[in-house]
Amino acid sequence: MTGLAISMQETDPICREALRLLRRALLEHGVSITEGPAEGTELRLRVQPGIGVEGYRIEEEDGGLLVAGNDPRGLLYGVGRLLHDGSFGPKSFTLGPWRGVSAPDCSLRGMYLAHNFRNWWRSAPLEENVRYLEELALWGLNTIIMPPGTNPPSPPDEVYGTLIPKQVEVLKAARRLGIRVGMISSNCLDHAPDPTYAAIRVPDTDPERRGNIGHRVCMSHPSGYRAMREQLERALDCYAGVGLDFVVAFPYDEGGCGCPECWPWGAKGYLRFCRLYSELARSHYPGCRFIAGTWCFDVREESDGEFDGLDAALHEDAGWCDYLMTDAHGAYPEWPLRHGAPGGLPMINFAEISMWGRFPWGGYGANPFPRRLVEIWGQSRHLLDGGLPYSEGRFEDINKITTLRLFWEKAADADTIVHEYVHASFGPAVVEEVAEAISLLEENYPMDSLDAGGAERALALLQVAEARLDSQARAGWRWRLLMLRAIIDVEVAKSPTIVTAVCNAAYEELIELYHAQTAQIAVLPRAKSAYERGQLQNPPVFA
Repeated sequence: MTGLAISMQETDPICREALRLLRRALLEHGVSITEGPAEGTELRLRVQPGIGVEGYRIEEEDGGLLVAGNDPRGLLYGVGRLLHDGSFGPKSFTLGPWRGVSAPDCSLRGMYLAHNFRNWWRSAPLEENVRYLEELALWGLNTIIMPPGTNPPSPPDEVYGTLIPKQVEVLKAARRLGIRVGMISSNCLDHAPDPTYAAIRVPDTDPERRGNIGHRVCMSHPSGYRAMREQLERALDCYAGVGLDFVVAFPYDEGGCGCPECWPWGAKGYLRFCRLYSELARSHYPGCRFIAGTWCFDVREESDGEFDGLDAALHEDAGWCDYLMTDAHGAYPEWPLRHGAPGGLPMINFAEISMWGRFPWGGYGANPFPRRLVEIWGQSRHLLDGGLPYSEGRFEDINKITTLRLFWEKAADADTIVHEYVHASFGPAVVEEVAEAISLLEENYPMDSLDAGGAERALALLQVAEARLDSQARAGWRWRLLMLRAIIDVEVAKSPTIVTAVCNAAYEELIELYHAQTAQIAVLPRAKSAYERGQLQNPPVFA
């Protein structure tokens, strides 16, 4: 259809946002729209309780199509399903075939939007951040969290004068979409602590996994405890204009202390930090819920007793904690798989969607590994009520959609998710080729197993698909990240020690897409211009 009549009488702000996003998608593809109740209305949007919290229904009704949400958020997600299931043509939109009722399996379907290494979330214009957030909301996103700081640490004036004010604007946009918002922190100051109360390095693996970075303070030292209280108070105050629904404590990386009074961290010093953080957050934002992360608990070969200590503490008093965020670098942690949730609390995951497989993260374009994510989810989904995957930008877009779909439908399989993603992003005409290419890109992701034949096959499939795309999809960032990844793989496979001109051009385009002109080493594509700007040292040979 080249035109669509839309009727909605709902006045709730989230419903109005759902209508706005629907209108925008249609108008950007040249589809004409008429609005208001009228004879012959083809599409009706409505809130209709009884479907299931945040669920939706799409069904035929009186010669038209009804999209009904159990609540305003459900209507937003129903509009997302309508758009993802349909397809756009030249100035036209064809409704998809899906009809039925859908409600989410998990209540917390979130993302942690990191601001480290001057990544995309930090460096992209506010308008791009917000636009992407809106697109994720249409896939069922209902929670985001952000940190009131960066890794490596940025000057406090920059954090409080630039970074957090921009975050607040993103959080306000999230609120308009019904997305709940939160803050994540560890026992780390925004400045170097006095040596008398600086944290002691924590015992770690070789190579290190717990981090031991940042301006960490000892939570057992009175001055360290006091400094942490002042820092948390200041950070919490920064979000007064938008409010917080969640606060999240993170144990390691920029957290931890190995002194005798704090160690084992997860069973002693970390609990002091969590109780302080929970108390302050709830005093600032009554009703705010507290999430305690357990990342890298008991990560050494011999247990440090962290899970056991946390479990005992929560059974004695869990009043300070509402959720646990439990995950690891690779396979899901053994302790909760064997014993269930510490303290019997609800659990979510911290899915690794950004940093696995290659370095720099995003430095080669798209990094799809949906099968890996589905496999790890399958180990733990019976324990989980959703998650907060770690995002460095947009290069993990397919991985984000994979986790959001799993949070919505726990038993969803990787092939179905990828087909839905490709259909929604690029249209039905290229689903088979692009889905096969994504599978090959995942197989080829660990650099030590890069296969030239698989790389060439993935590129060929994408080139075939590209010929069928309209100009809008072909120029879009999602397509460019996939295509650049395939190009880079082919070039690296045939020239592993010399950066070819084709490969360098791809890296340069990634820098533009990521706004990475000031990015740091962990998220910076290895383009010649990055070495010339002094962002990177020891350049390779460029052809």
